[in-house]
Amino acid sequence: MTSNITIAKGVYSVTIHTTEIVEDYANDLHQIVIPTTKQNQANGPKDNKTMDMLKITHSVVVRGYLSTELDRTNLIKIFKGAEIAGSPVAATYDTHPDTPLNMFMEKLMITEASKDKLSSNQTKYAIQVTLLEGVSS
Repeated sequence: MTSNITIAKGVYSVTIHTTEIVEDYANDLHQIVIPTTKQNQANGPKDNKTMDMLKITHSVVVRGYLSTELDRTNLIKIFKGAEIAGSPVAATYDTHPDTPLNMFMEKLMITEASKDKLSSNQTKYAIQVTLLEGVSS
């Protein structure tokens, strides 16, 4: 079972009941190609140099569902900025409640299930949210 995640910004707060959380860490490395001159062509190609700029990106893709129409509405409001310019959302996992992450919502997808395909205990809204960790510039 994955941890639920709560996303809050301003006066809005939504708990996503997760089915999957995928964390992705990427490091922006730069390759420097060493030129070969006419004088040292016989020695063969030179090894490239790699520079680690420590420009690490942390993104989280959350898949899950929402319990109510109000949660759907509030999540859309949070995505649209929650009437607060330029600030990140606070994302808190159930398993790490004391360490919220400052994250920006990059993408939000909401899938609404057809009523005739739902049983009485199923949710109406499946969601996928992509979050990027960071602070306001």
